[in-house]
Amino acid sequence: MKGKRIMKIKKLHITLASTLLLISSSTFADTVPFIPSGGATASNVYQPDQRKLISTANQFPYNTIVYIETIGGNGVRYRGSGVIIAPNAVLTAGHMTYNATEGGHIKSATIYQAFANGNYNSNAATAVTSEVANPDWLAKDRLGTINYPLGADDLGILNLSKNIGLSTGWMGMSSVLSKNQAISLIGFPGDKPKQMWGMSGNVSQIGNPLFSYSNISMYPGQSGSPVFNTSQNIVGINVAEAQYLNPNPNGDNSKVPSSLASQYPNYGVQLTASNINWIQNNVPALKATALYRVYNPNNGEHLYTKNLNEVISLTKVGWNYEGVNSQQPATGNAVYRLYNPNSGEHFYTLSSYEKDSLVKAGWRYEQIAFYSDPAKHTAIYRLFNPNAKGKQISHFYTSSSAERDSLVKIGWRYEQISWYGL
Repeated sequence: MKGKRIMKIKKLHITLASTLLLISSSTFADTVPFIPSGGATASNVYQPDQRKLISTANQFPYNTIVYIETIGGNGVRYRGSGVIIAPNAVLTAGHMTYNATEGGHIKSATIYQAFANGNYNSNAATAVTSEVANPDWLAKDRLGTINYPLGADDLGILNLSKNIGLSTGWMGMSSVLSKNQAISLIGFPGDKPKQMWGMSGNVSQIGNPLFSYSNISMYPGQSGSPVFNTSQNIVGINVAEAQYLNPNPNGDNSKVPSSLASQYPNYGVQLTASNINWIQNNVPALKATALYRVYNPNNGEHLYTKNLNEVISLTKVGWNYEGVNSQQPATGNAVYRLYNPNSGEHFYTLSSYEKDSLVKAGWRYEQIAFYSDPAKHTAIYRLFNPNAKGKQISHFYTSSSAERDSLVKIGWRYEQISWYGL
């Protein structure tokens, strides 16, 4: 074998270890070339093992970290880790969503949250409805080489069937990373089956886009675990290890002597500015321009807000989060929000004259809710229900012409374009 160093991805086959992957030792300055020999299931757990069981897994930020089970394209079951980053999205490693040597795109996936004691909760399962792998990872992994695709953005996103992030919250993301920076890594290592374990340490070296940490122990099953800083911002995703394969006196090649830790580091892929931009483009709720839509099942009202805290507060009292209605610019033409204290309805208008007229009729002016796009890219239609009575909601707003036309067919009256989105 021509390779100098073996790097192994940390996704864990339920019964067997993942395929070994080759990495050049010249990528990081503190590594030492060596010829690997045997030991296909080795992992880097530095001795003495200082990993800790997370016994407060119901508290932030640990409650955002999830256990993942997938069915690969080859029909085999795998497991890994991930982190909630939005109401219904989990960030993980790209090879948790696509792996050329395991049949390509996964067939299905389920994520599980944990009990407070760190054990995974089989009753807290959420189905994955779709997955997205970073295009850079797809392109380089599809080359079919046995080598780990150095320089690949090994990132993936799992879209969920439920908005579990509204009850947990989520960490922010940061592209700021420096050598010796304090970091933590939490996930579900395969040698601690279905339990959340973690450890803190420091950044050892920074490459592009990988960075290493040689004082934080890892084990397969932690592919996709978040690497986060002391401000609880995610700076990377755990993806691989320089595998220790030398004969060990105790026969366990997962145990790396601490004296050799710098030669056999573990690796994460950075959340660079471009990677964060890719994540935001694939998770609309993370964009600063996002306008959220929530629904009140008691009176049928839809409320539109850019304030995520308002969304979270409303979901706690029974409203349903329906997703991102549209993307609105940071500046532009003001859209006013008014409230009817008699019916409980909110009303949105670009017209200051309409706003003032409603205030005179007893509505309460609340605020500028957001801004309309002056370039008029995406029309948001306003419809009126002439049959609404009492506290029934009489107005509805949508960017979907199909939804608009469907409502017109059942008696709603199309009024006008209310505002424009990006």
